[in-house]
Amino acid sequence: MHRLLVVKNPWSRVKQWARGLNLWYVGARGARRLGAGQLATRLLERGLRAQPQRKDLHLEAGRFYLKLGQLEKAAWHCRQFNPAVDGKNFVHWLESTCREPNGTLLGNRFDILSVLGNWHFQIGDYHKALDCFGQVAAGGRLDPIILNNKGLCLLRLGRDEEALSQFQQAAALKGIPEILVNMGLALNRLGRYQEALDCYERAQRKGYASQELLVNKGYALFHLERYDEAVLCFEMAKALAPMDIAILNNLAACYQKLGQFESAAECYTTALRYFSHEAALHNNYALCLMRQRRYQEALTHYDRALELEAGNETFLANKAQCLSYLNRHEEALAICDHLLWKSPQNSFYWGLKADILTASGAGEEAVEYYNRSLGLTG
Repeated sequence: MHRLLVVKNPWSRVKQWARGLNLWYVGARGARRLGAGQLATRLLERGLRAQPQRKDLHLEAGRFYLKLGQLEKAAWHCRQFNPAVDGKNFVHWLESTCREPNGTLLGNRFDILSVLGNWHFQIGDYHKALDCFGQVAAGGRLDPIILNNKGLCLLRLGRDEEALSQFQQAAALKGIPEILVNMGLALNRLGRYQEALDCYERAQRKGYASQELLVNKGYALFHLERYDEAVLCFEMAKALAPMDIAILNNLAACYQKLGQFESAAECYTTALRYFSHEAALHNNYALCLMRQRRYQEALTHYDRALELEAGNETFLANKAQCLSYLNRHEEALAICDHLLWKSPQNSFYWGLKADILTASGAGEEAVEYYNRSLGLTG
């Protein structure tokens, strides 16, 4: 007996397969494999516009945006996949997925921890950021970027020696200029200025240039008493950011060390034009004016500094010295007595009082206070 075999129409399967296939999505995956993250994301968004109901595409978009560090977009797409997720609890949800033993739907656990670390760092939660980067490092991923980011967290937390260790390990793996600049910053903070300078110059030899590098290099040169070179760094930084208060202040300090008081004064007056409520600027400008024997003007700026920051002991001590130069010795001594009442063990204040007594003609009385400043009497 002959039987007829009915052959199903293959085109129905082809059509079903074609409906499920999203060419934009296919292109996005290919672009991602080639490392073209931005192109991959654009293609995936086109795919989602064609099939907005596809939850699997939203999940993939969440992964893409998470990889790029764009948490707000990742959160939106994840919400389309899982309505229980929203912007308010997205970071917490991500953290909980990283604790799951079977991993996370959104990709590699350590990649997500890296993104979370960057997020916590940006919002100023350095302890949490350090914990995230630490988990990545503990997972066996000896990555220079992770080590660098751990170092930045430690710097923000004032743990400079530990930060330096992280930067050194990162630089040994990949001596990219940004890591060298960060290592220089840690060395500056530890007072190891020559080593810091070496880091900045290594970064420059690699073709790196930035305002941050120039400022930090100038800072190292200043402390190495290479003031002419420091001026060049700060002047170049000033060309990039003419109104930066730190640059103007540091440049003025260099000019003062070089005895170029008019140039220093110009920096201070420029800065005060835009930052008149910065007490430290008024104090520093007053010091510059005193070096030019412009004591009455200096006193005005000390008074302004103390209006802005009442009780600042450095400003008060400087004001006492200025009053002494104006022969207002009683007022100056009253300030010294106030400072000594607050800090009776401060040898500088005892010496300041002795100097003012000497200037007022009470040299014999000053001897006792000089002795106290030198620790010769209790």
